[in-house]
Amino acid sequence: MAEPFCGRLRALLAESAAALNLRHHRQGTVVTIEGPRFSTRAESHMFRLLGADVINMSTVPEVTLAREAGICYQSIAMSTDYDCWKEARSRSPGR
Repeated sequence: MAEPFCGRLRALLAESAAALNLRHHRQGTVVTIEGPRFSTRAESHMFRLLGADVINMSTVPEVTLAREAGICYQSIAMSTDYDCWKEARSRSPGR
């Protein structure tokens, strides 16, 4: 699982995003936590120190099953909770 996502599909999605003039990142490191829950700020800081770009709860088990079955799979992530990365914006109710 060193490379869980499909490089060909990643390139196609990046090319499509560029053609549509959408802001995007060609690659990144995803950490998956058990949901349904947001990570705590302390967890988010730890994951960031470990090199995570995105924390989510929706790539496992899908990516694992696709990789084992030889299916080309790619994830598209959109930030909805900035947590420790944009602290001024993370002051949502209940946090």
